[in-house]
Amino acid sequence: MRNSLTEFKLPVRKYNADPELSIEIDAETTAFLLVDCDESSAVNQIVGNQIHSALKIARESGMKIVYLFNAVHGVGGLKDVTTRIHGLDYLENSWKPLTPKFNSLIQPLENEAVIPKSHKDGFNGTVLDYYLKTWNIDTIIAVGFHIKSCLFHTCMGARHNNYRVVMLRDCTDSKEFPDTVDPENPEGGWLRFVFLRIYETDIGYTSTSIDLMKASLA
Repeated sequence: MRNSLTEFKLPVRKYNADPELSIEIDAETTAFLLVDCDESSAVNQIVGNQIHSALKIARESGMKIVYLFNAVHGVGGLKDVTTRIHGLDYLENSWKPLTPKFNSLIQPLENEAVIPKSHKDGFNGTVLDYYLKTWNIDTIIAVGFHIKSCLFHTCMGARHNNYRVVMLRDCTDSKEFPDTVDPENPEGGWLRFVFLRIYETDIGYTSTSIDLMKASLA
């Protein structure tokens, strides 16, 4: 890989768009966003393979790397709805941020931002938007967990904050609903199919870690 490479064309997918569609990526104005990739939320196999390889490319191309993690199981006292919905009413001092632990393959570097969040949308109530704008970021490549939850909502938040957002669809999963898995479905299951269809219609583009690798080598 050429470490000097900062611009390339990334093949992407968008509903009802040209199947050969690609977009220009300028690494200097692109952030690689890892959503809930710490050990409390991540699927190790996906982290160790697809996310690790995509992160390596993002770093070598000069993208800004940003991590989001669930700081707490709630952010307040006894009436905190997040704490309640997860059945964790017994927790004390739930407002205190936890220190995330990451797989060594994706351990944040000292100069990479690690931002706590308390909502499914990582832009809600955090410094993420401010941080990205101080670096002139206009494009986000997002990975993480899960496609039905925080990754999806954070990508939606990115769209609402006027970022062009690309989700790497092989860098997430929907296995938390095993009854939706269907090998005959083109996405591997109907839950994943629905969420990707919604995403690719209204929110942004999807691509894969393999496409990112090929594009960076072109």
